[in-house]
Amino acid sequence: MKKIGWKRFLFMILGVMLIGFSVTFTRLACFGTDPFSCMNIGVSNHLPVSYGTYQLLVNIILFIPVIILSPRSFGIGAVFNMFGVGYAADLGMFMFSLIGIGESTFADLLPIRLLVFVFGLFLLCFGVALYMECDLGVAPYDMIGQIVEERTKVKIKFKWVRVFTDCLCMAIGFISGGTVGLATILISLFTGPVVSFFRQHAVKKIIGENII
Repeated sequence: MKKIGWKRFLFMILGVMLIGFSVTFTRLACFGTDPFSCMNIGVSNHLPVSYGTYQLLVNIILFIPVIILSPRSFGIGAVFNMFGVGYAADLGMFMFSLIGIGESTFADLLPIRLLVFVFGLFLLCFGVALYMECDLGVAPYDMIGQIVEERTKVKIKFKWVRVFTDCLCMAIGFISGGTVGLATILISLFTGPVVSFFRQHAVKKIIGENII
């Protein structure tokens, strides 16, 4: 922990939890979830495993080629992301269910759904930016864009790779029966650029330029 630093470690945990809870809020908004979750929720509905467990399995499979191409991506941050996001989302849904709130609660309340969605989108983008900036390892899905950007010497930027992978996941989610909605489409198009913006203009100021 002395080598890693408590500040980086705690901000990394916070980032992962925010990503997980963002899935909860986008599901409650009934506009669809983020593309990666949409794909995993759709496929997991056909299997005898929870969303959290299936997402962990997908991350493990993706991690094999990613770690071969970029060994530095392996770290405690990657491990926490792989295990934490899906189960944090499940935890969020469980906590809301205790007070009688489920995926259909706000179905007829458009203004509330919009507010919940915007909040979930903010949590997603800020959470991704926060845990990536801590540089303690990145989950396989998030690392794909960075690998392509590095291998092409920034000719193909992270944000455009993210747009492509998000659109691909959205297509798989639609085919497998996942809920593709306004949120899924908007997240597919804007997550990459917004995450890049947060990393450059917000996260560094919050956690400090010299965190690493």
